[in-house]
Amino acid sequence: MRKVKEILRLHFECGLSNQQIADSLRISKTSVFNCVKRFKSDSLKWPLPRELQEGDIEARLYSDQHKTTQKNMPDFEKVHSELSRPHMTLELLWEEYRQTFPDGLSRSSFHRYYRQYTKNLKVDMKIIHKGGEKLFVDYSGDTLRYFDRNQRKWIETEFFVASWGASSYCYAEASPSQTGQEWVMSHVRALSFFGCTPQVIVPDNLKSGVTKAIFYEPQINALYEKFAQHYNIAILPARVRKPKDKPVAESNILHLQRFIFGRLRNCTFFSLAEQNQAIWEILELFNDRPMQQYKSTRKERFAQLDRPHANPLPENLFQYTQVKVDVSVAPNYHIEFDKHFYSVPYEYARKKVDVYQINNILEIYHKGNHVCRHRKNLRNYQYTTREEHMPPAHKFVRGWSAPWFIGQGHKIGCATATVIEETIGRKKHPEQGFRAAMGILNLAKQFSRDRVEKAALRALHFNNFSYAGMKAILEQGLEEKPCAKTQERKAVQHENIRGEQYYS
Repeated sequence: MRKVKEILRLHFECGLSNQQIADSLRISKTSVFNCVKRFKSDSLKWPLPRELQEGDIEARLYSDQHKTTQKNMPDFEKVHSELSRPHMTLELLWEEYRQTFPDGLSRSSFHRYYRQYTKNLKVDMKIIHKGGEKLFVDYSGDTLRYFDRNQRKWIETEFFVASWGASSYCYAEASPSQTGQEWVMSHVRALSFFGCTPQVIVPDNLKSGVTKAIFYEPQINALYEKFAQHYNIAILPARVRKPKDKPVAESNILHLQRFIFGRLRNCTFFSLAEQNQAIWEILELFNDRPMQQYKSTRKERFAQLDRPHANPLPENLFQYTQVKVDVSVAPNYHIEFDKHFYSVPYEYARKKVDVYQINNILEIYHKGNHVCRHRKNLRNYQYTTREEHMPPAHKFVRGWSAPWFIGQGHKIGCATATVIEETIGRKKHPEQGFRAAMGILNLAKQFSRDRVEKAALRALHFNNFSYAGMKAILEQGLEEKPCAKTQERKAVQHENIRGEQYYS
């Protein structure tokens, strides 16, 4: 409501200028000028009658404006919908409006009435998303579950949701977990469902997508970044603890939980595939249901707003299942990937490489250049070494060799040198034992040399030639205890023991 009475009082009684009145009431100078002008052109006289209320004065002075503007008032619902289209601005829509109604609203009035219109919308609808621009993704806080007959237990599943910004068209599925691989593969299935790709994906700051949630430069997970490069998409994480940055996802997660979870509350599933099939059937009903705000379905709005302006899918699906960057090559020219050791050409020892897993094949790169490939091996802490990767005659690898390690072992004691020699000698290739030998030598830094030598004697007694065995002896203080065989000889003297002669 305009402060008509106060404007007139300051003008007629205090004699202030229009600018002074505007500064005092924190309104524009033009509003003060228009108010005084309308009052002087009306039959009202100052001072005003006491029974005349502020609303009556305003209605009398500004009634003609309401009559003229209501006649040519724009359709702001259509204006709001047009703003969802790419490259569309409120300024352009006002210019088109004035071409149709030359005597219609001024530019400032057009903007003011539109702001009043948006105030009647939901808070999350004030954010205008361009068609085909953004896809919001997130996991639901609530989970689903199915009963695994083989394991005879209930398995909980995560609920993944992807929603377009302009149309709110949704995809949902149950995922086994929130690991990086499952996170990316849910994205791949979502884009296949939509049949197109957005320009930007807005995720939350979960570890599967964002390694470090830095405000200015968030670090994207390596696999997620590779996915974005494949589909030519920009990843724009929302701010930490700012759900209003992705209101479409938050709202649709709530709607989908109520729409899907409620309908599945009495259903029992026995596999993830069976659960997802039921989710997708209900999802079709959800997308085909008219939205109260727009009187049209999400699928219809997707076809009108997002699909025409989205990018096409690439020819090939994203096939990477795991990515590790800046993997250190050990001096024995092997890298560790998923608890297994793979060789690379020995020239790359102590350098950094990137490893890309495509199904069961590992592709290894150094500074963008392909180095080698391996077939994935599932044996934990074993070595896969190719002959062509080894140095000539198994000689020095950046200063490491079997004689060097044995010589270092002799500085601790003969037993330690023997354990190292056996550790290296029992490997198919000597270089595969270098890391274990270095670990045995480093035990002398954590424990005394005397204790390491006694532990080596015990390890030799039981033929346990490994770093893990040596470390266990030292951590448990077993190097000072007598060997088990000595105790056994004393025990066999008991009269109830038959002895080895009986069994011979």
